[in-house]
Amino acid sequence: MRRLALIVEYEAHPGQAAAFDQAMRAHATACLAEEKGCLRFEILRPLDEHGKVIENRFMANELFADEAALESHRKTARWLRMAELFKQLL
Repeated sequence: MRRLALIVEYEAHPGQAAAFDQAMRAHATACLAEEKGCLRFEILRPLDEHGKVIENRFMANELFADEAALESHRKTARWLRMAELFKQLL
């Protein structure tokens, strides 16, 4: 079984960082609770060279049990709602 790790970078539109953060954290929590194949889903905030959070920037660190788990994840109603939300927030 080959696990799949994803590192995804996001940049929220100005004024949308809080909404994006809230939506992504809720999404991550639900994925971990509801998807057996979702093994890790962390939302991270990158830092600049001075150790300060980079405004509007986010990263997701995801681990899936295998390709089937990732494919299943991308077919959930939750993921489809998030994809639509991304159009507004990113």
